[in-house]
Amino acid sequence: MEREDIDLLLDTVRRWFSVNHPMEVRVAAFRRGNAEDVSTWSRMAELGWLGLSLPTDAGGFGAGYGVSFELIREIGRDARPEPLDLHLVLAPMLATAVPTLAGALASGAMRIGLADRAQSEDSVRCDGGDRLNGRAGTVLGGEYATHLLVPTACANVSSLLLVDLQAEGVVKAPARLIDGRHAPQFSFRSTPSLRLGGNAVVQRALDLAAAAQVVDSAGVLDAAFALTLDYLKQRVQFGKPLSSQQAVQHKMAEIFCDLQQLLALAGRLAGELDAAPEGDWPTLAVAKSFVGRRALRAAGQLIQISGGIAVTEEYRLTHFYRRLHVAATLFGSAESQLARIDVRGQLLSA
Repeated sequence: MEREDIDLLLDTVRRWFSVNHPMEVRVAAFRRGNAEDVSTWSRMAELGWLGLSLPTDAGGFGAGYGVSFELIREIGRDARPEPLDLHLVLAPMLATAVPTLAGALASGAMRIGLADRAQSEDSVRCDGGDRLNGRAGTVLGGEYATHLLVPTACANVSSLLLVDLQAEGVVKAPARLIDGRHAPQFSFRSTPSLRLGGNAVVQRALDLAAAAQVVDSAGVLDAAFALTLDYLKQRVQFGKPLSSQQAVQHKMAEIFCDLQQLLALAGRLAGELDAAPEGDWPTLAVAKSFVGRRALRAAGQLIQISGGIAVTEEYRLTHFYRRLHVAATLFGSAESQLARIDVRGQLLSA
């Protein structure tokens, strides 16, 4: 896509988000959760967003990860409850594995959720016929999903299974993430499934989801920083705005550096995925661990600077902080990602 087309798309996304179930409306009704509007997904399909990352030979627009990541940042800035970020990174992989599903993915007739490996592989097992038994771990995008991707072990071999949630033996129980998004739990009793691949496919799906969490976090922290900066300019103490205090300026400068590092890591990650869609992405582990170590800490500092208002449910900052907690935990914690980094190898290659 040309830069002009990308800018037009992002401008449309911002304006559409601002008038269609915006964050202010969801925050006001937070006790019911950060829930989707039931018509939103089909409207996104009508706008062509669900086909953005799908290959052109599958009826999509063939946009690269760089374009998809720019859209995912906007999703993070508005803390959207719809799992569009997950769709943008996983739909191309699924359409390549099962080409007949591309049309349903683009039209919104098929919606996918992804279970976290860390919890699912210990509690879900399948027999030799790929029939699932047990309970999946935390599922992102599961509230309105029609199909679920489940990492599990089949005959002691890691596998990624595609489960039709209308199949026999599927039980759905309501649950929420800490940021209010609905993330129901699913249990299976001899439920049929389709095997998409082994450990390499499992890892790729989880890494793509982790990359989406990194980029979403960049948008979240960007919005949180802008919200706090605006508050500091308006809040007056002893006749001066808080933004004029040197200690506050130093702290905001430090947080700004964290934000710029996260944005840079997200940009580098997009380049790696576009250059090698099937390959290894060395920036991923660094970026995902950065979310859990630095971005989450930076958001906590924004709360401290903002004072008591920042921890009220009526203020957006606490919701940004909770969303960062989810991003830091799902699909690889900071500690597990740090363990993947080959520090010695990278230093020697440099």
